[in-house]
Amino acid sequence: MSSSHRKKAPTSEALPCPECGKTQMIRVVETFRLADGLTVKILGHYKCSSCGSRFFDDDAMHSIQAARASQRSLAKSC
Repeated sequence: MSSSHRKKAPTSEALPCPECGKTQMIRVVETFRLADGLTVKILGHYKCSSCGSRFFDDDAMHSIQAARASQRSLAKSC
């Protein structure tokens, strides 16, 4: 039995930025260095093309938390 409900694909349309209000917020995937120096490779998040603000959804936050845990494990083993 198949479901008639399909998951929506992530949107590629620009969204309004909560910081500047312009409709320039797009989903990007890139290597990103956080303010504390932690670098997360292949991090999917939202970035405003106008003001540069970045916003992290749940998936991005889980990736950041996993990178922090990995960094702590490496620091303990040294």
